[in-house]
Amino acid sequence: MTTDKIIGQLVIMMAIAVIGFIYAKLTKVTETEQKFLSKALLYFINPCLIFSHFNIDFEKTRFIGLCISIVVSFLVTFLFIALAEIIFRKKVPVAKLQKIGIVFTNCGFIGIPLIEGVAGSEGVFYLMGYLVAFNVMLWVYGYYQMTQKFNLIKIITNPNVLAVVLGVIVYVLPFKIPEVIAKPVALIGGTNTAMSMILLGVLFGALKKEWMVKLFNTCKSFLNRNPEYSSQRKKIGSLLFTAFTRLCICSVVSMLLCGGIYFAIAKLFPLADLVSIKLVITVIYIASLCPTGMSVSSMACLFDGDTVYSNFLVCFTHALCLVSIPGFFALLNLFLKMIGVN
Repeated sequence: MTTDKIIGQLVIMMAIAVIGFIYAKLTKVTETEQKFLSKALLYFINPCLIFSHFNIDFEKTRFIGLCISIVVSFLVTFLFIALAEIIFRKKVPVAKLQKIGIVFTNCGFIGIPLIEGVAGSEGVFYLMGYLVAFNVMLWVYGYYQMTQKFNLIKIITNPNVLAVVLGVIVYVLPFKIPEVIAKPVALIGGTNTAMSMILLGVLFGALKKEWMVKLFNTCKSFLNRNPEYSSQRKKIGSLLFTAFTRLCICSVVSMLLCGGIYFAIAKLFPLADLVSIKLVITVIYIASLCPTGMSVSSMACLFDGDTVYSNFLVCFTHALCLVSIPGFFALLNLFLKMIGVN
């Protein structure tokens, strides 16, 4: 995996997103259509893609890599949660959105097509570990932040978690799913990249004109000390800081953790398959670099949060990830070289 390959894949993905944006503007995509597309991706296409990547011959090395992926993914997520609790301690209305906004990345809609493009099906296979951690903690920590309650049923019945569980069962079985079932599932899952980016373009296109005017006026008056703009200055400052935390601070923290784990494994287990382990660690790291997940907007909508704030955060971090992901990926390679395990 090289930085050039990451940039190339991001450019391709963003080109599709632009097409989605143009389509949304020309056809005036409604909120109902946007929700349908989002649900289809989250609960139908993504699970099919996840399941199809497990319908392969069992390999002990690959299975160990998946186990490592799950453990490291939970460690990264717990670290992000700790960071969120430390940084966003103030009891302000958007604090809960700030917290889940930095913890939960768009590892599905952005991460899957990006990793599939640069690391192939094996990379996506290892990404399943991050998706498990993401979906479990979204309905533990994320749900708790929005409701102050826990919901175990949401975790157990989540289609993506079920797809991983069923996929692992299929993976360890001595036989594979018949082609008549496997092929349609794989074809549906194969639409993930295009549909994810079209949805991202639609999300940008769906931003209401008055929201854009409000954001422009807020940015224009950001340095204006007039008390009239006080709340706007605070909100835009909060938005910028949250985006910086998600794209930069979290990326540095993840790099230190992932790089440190790889260093420890390389030194303690020199006979291990370090090529596969490095791929696992790199995949987890890329997933952690992704912008704020669209699930944050969904949570805000579902639990009467600040949807304008969450949508801006999602769109803003997605626009900046074109620079942040390649930049921090290159930084990881430099870090591994510095500690002597590149």
